[in-house]
Amino acid sequence: MVYETSYDTRLKPFNHDKTRGKWSTPSDFLFACLGHAFKVDAIFVLPAMLFYDLGIYSLIPYLITLVVCIVPIVFMQTFLGQFSSTGFISVFRISPIFKGIGYVSLIINLVCLTYYAILGAIPLFFFFHTLTPTIPWSCEGSKSWMIINENSTSICTYNSNTSYSRLTTLEIPSVEFFNMELETARMYHNTPPEGRFSWFLMICSFLIWVSVAKVAINPIESIGKILRYSCTTVLSIMGLCLLRFIFLPGALDTFKYAFKPEFSIGKSLFVVPFLAFSALGPGWGSVLTMASYNKFDTNIFRYSWLLCLSQAGILTGLAFLSIFMMSFIAKYDPYNIGYNFIHSQWMELLTIPTGLTYLELPHVWSLLFFSMIILGVLNLLIVQLLSVLSSVFDEFEILRGYKKEFTLATIVFMALTSILFCSNHGITFAEGLMQISVLSQMILNLLLLIVIVWIYGRERFQRDVSFMTNQMYSTWMINILRYVAPLFIALVFLLALAYVFIYEVHVGNWAMILLLTAIATLPWTFLPGYCIFKTLQTRGLLVRRLKRSVRPTDWYPVDPVDRRIYEERFNETQAASHNLFTEITTE
Repeated sequence: MVYETSYDTRLKPFNHDKTRGKWSTPSDFLFACLGHAFKVDAIFVLPAMLFYDLGIYSLIPYLITLVVCIVPIVFMQTFLGQFSSTGFISVFRISPIFKGIGYVSLIINLVCLTYYAILGAIPLFFFFHTLTPTIPWSCEGSKSWMIINENSTSICTYNSNTSYSRLTTLEIPSVEFFNMELETARMYHNTPPEGRFSWFLMICSFLIWVSVAKVAINPIESIGKILRYSCTTVLSIMGLCLLRFIFLPGALDTFKYAFKPEFSIGKSLFVVPFLAFSALGPGWGSVLTMASYNKFDTNIFRYSWLLCLSQAGILTGLAFLSIFMMSFIAKYDPYNIGYNFIHSQWMELLTIPTGLTYLELPHVWSLLFFSMIILGVLNLLIVQLLSVLSSVFDEFEILRGYKKEFTLATIVFMALTSILFCSNHGITFAEGLMQISVLSQMILNLLLLIVIVWIYGRERFQRDVSFMTNQMYSTWMINILRYVAPLFIALVFLLALAYVFIYEVHVGNWAMILLLTAIATLPWTFLPGYCIFKTLQTRGLLVRRLKRSVRPTDWYPVDPVDRRIYEERFNETQAASHNLFTEITTE
């Protein structure tokens, strides 16, 4: 046989979920994965940071990261999902002893889902307040709530003839308006404020989850269509905003910085690969699970490149959108006094609303901008939740009869957990989780590479790709996966770890530090734990148990016709080409 069956190990065989469904069109896979690229925590901080450090030249290390690491990993995950038609847990039929990696991915996905809703609740908070006759954070609207006097340093009362100290900072009305809800601007002081909770943000968070629930309970074909139209709408609004923002005063000045940046190379070496990994997030398994809904003969070579290049285009467009608006706001600070920005993770997301109030038809542009962010976050939540649920249903057959009930129960649990992040301390806690999630998925990428191209084997991987696509995966491309990509990921991980500790660690509460440490480390206990569990399930001496646990079990295309051809084409000799997979005689 090409693979070992569960019958040989006296375990229950894998039973494919025949009710999973498929994408209506191959492009639905592309739109679903692009939904994961619209990560608010990445797009409004890191792109602008890169732009001012390296300018347009930041695309060079970014594209190197894309070619050397991201594209090969995306291709590998697309292959795994499409060949197996299962999510990121059951896919480890390819080497069952490492299924703990899938459970680590599951926990990290769930942790991320707990705080993602706040990324949509904040723009929804501004969206609802934009519906008032006078936008509250406009200069006219701020008179009703902002304390303004002769010593005021608000951007609305700034006068170039006034003598301000170089240490003076100008208050941004939209930032101050948000601080009325949560005292987030003082979170990094030595004496942080008391915890403050926002009922308004909690309602917004619940509305986000209600919207996700209305989509998630649909069949995959309907979800694909919704994601397709939603992603198209997001990109259309982004394009419209770019066309408008490029004509703002000061916007075109940014191009001179693009070709003559400060060249802060040291910091950019931390950020460029960090951005590439955090944006699409292949380590979370979403690409793999979305690919599991493809038809078996979908051209994964083309879609892997198209997906990664589209992601780079989206990030570049969003970076310029942010930079154009920030440069426009800077026109109100000709003496470079500086602004009293909220802490960096949310700086531009909370500052841009002020710039929108200076446009013609500010209500229209504000509603368009916030709608773009909200839809992008909804796409992200839907894709990641779908990835989690699909993987759970694939692995636990008993839950397949209760898909709707389990889906709604999971969403309710996520919504209740999200309440934590509707407080000022919760938002700071979310920042720590963001860094942990990116670092964790880098390790997951590295482990997955080792399992596929070293343990499963180069020859087998090439053979399966050729069988599924009728195209040969070149040996030089395999060598990138085997040698270059793992070393690159290890280097990126170390640089990212240094970046987080040098630039991003601002949490001073020991209880919060301990909780973040527990969340960062405890999921990884599933990896050795499942290895021990799987070894104890098998029979024989320890060496035989390990070899049998490493061998692919029930690893075949789920379609009966494809499976029969696969079994007939590859005989036992081909299957036993790797020394870790030699046939094991029964005792």
